[in-house]
Amino acid sequence: TNDGSSAGKIGPFVGDVVQNVELQDGEYVNIVSLANGAFRGVLTATWDNVSDKLWKVKFKDIKLELFGVVLQEKELPATGTWRMTYLDDDFRVLYAMGGKNQEKENVYVLAK
Repeated sequence: TNDGSSAGKIGPFVGDVVQNVELQDGEYVNIVSLANGAFRGVLTATWDNVSDKLWKVKFKDIKLELFGVVLQEKELPATGTWRMTYLDDDFRVLYAMGGKNQEKENVYVLAK
């Protein structure tokens, strides 16, 4: 339900999305790749656990890279909330609100 870059959309292009959640490091990284990784957008964030299914997300920064060279890096002073439901060991549903989207939750189906 998202029309933004975290869903792989960069301008008129749709890329591949990889999301890494490093629980031990407390860091989230969202990577959108175009042209087999020649161009990448990399967003990083941290979070605070509000409950076992609710996180307050603090976005840190976003980088735009071309062939591994950082073209632009920008701090993101935004926060959001993520609400997670679990279908089974391999599938989860994430409801996310925040950043530029303050009025509705985006829905993501995540697979391991």
